[in-house]
Amino acid sequence: MGADLQQLNWLAIIVAALASYFPGAIWYSPIGFLHPWARELGVDLGVKPKGVGRRVAIGLIPALVATIAFALVVGPHPSLSHAVARAIVIAIGFIATSFAIQYLYENRGPAFWLINAGYHLVQFLIMGAILALWPW
Repeated sequence: MGADLQQLNWLAIIVAALASYFPGAIWYSPIGFLHPWARELGVDLGVKPKGVGRRVAIGLIPALVATIAFALVVGPHPSLSHAVARAIVIAIGFIATSFAIQYLYENRGPAFWLINAGYHLVQFLIMGAILALWPW
């Protein structure tokens, strides 16, 4: 690991977790990829989902855990190039490949994979940029 828990900048982690989570509101919106994502998932957009606010709030927990893990991997005071490189490796090498295996067995199409894996690439790039550029 690049760092231990005592070396982490917790304020930077919280900001990075929040900043990397909320672009999903645009990514999965009508101006983003909502329609192809819903089509691939088989969701009827005419039916208003219940409990969205609760899901958004609960979703912050894994976003925070992911940011903590990412901060441990990149270490204290990472350069921007180091953090971006690690974000790409994690998003493509772990997340996208895990999704590919799962979606293959769930009969999900490549569009669904690209939408979801793409979001997590953006998410980790945002985390990396914030952790690298944060004034320690």
